[in-house]
Amino acid sequence: MTGIATEPLVDLQRDYLRDSTAGMPMGGFIAWAALAIISWQMGDAMPTWIAFTAAAAPVPLSIVIDKLRGAPGLSTQSSKNPLTQLFMRFIFVIALIIPFVIFSAIAAKSIALLVLGLAILAGMIWVPHGWAADDKAGMIHFVIRCALCYGAYLFVPAPMQTAAIAGAAALTYVYAIWAMKKPGDAR
Repeated sequence: MTGIATEPLVDLQRDYLRDSTAGMPMGGFIAWAALAIISWQMGDAMPTWIAFTAAAAPVPLSIVIDKLRGAPGLSTQSSKNPLTQLFMRFIFVIALIIPFVIFSAIAAKSIALLVLGLAILAGMIWVPHGWAADDKAGMIHFVIRCALCYGAYLFVPAPMQTAAIAGAAALTYVYAIWAMKKPGDAR
């Protein structure tokens, strides 16, 4: 049987963590905090492409952050790990769900709903990352993110809703920076 990993799960998880990027939570904080500031300034006049940029920006930002810090970050070797492959497939699944968020936001004529959907979907990626790194902080990050973003959507008045949702997503990265295992934690 070719293509099936024969390494124990604990070894695959260690290798996944060692090959992951520590810059991702920092990149996420920067992107979502920037979105919060921009949406606070522009309100509903903010172009929707800015929200999509903020949701996609953490990955390239994390690569730049890792390079600036001299950290190895993502490597070509990591793509051979089945946990990395599963993680990348999950990103694809999330991308397939985004059109439903877009359709909902268009139907509701609400940029806040678009930002809420993107924040929740972008946060979902921390669940498989946490599992692959054997780190419960990934799931905790996602649950906190859902609670804060939905809370901002439900309880913050309309003019500030979008900024509050993006700000809530940015705040969850503070937890991630503090709590999540780092590549150097792989033993």
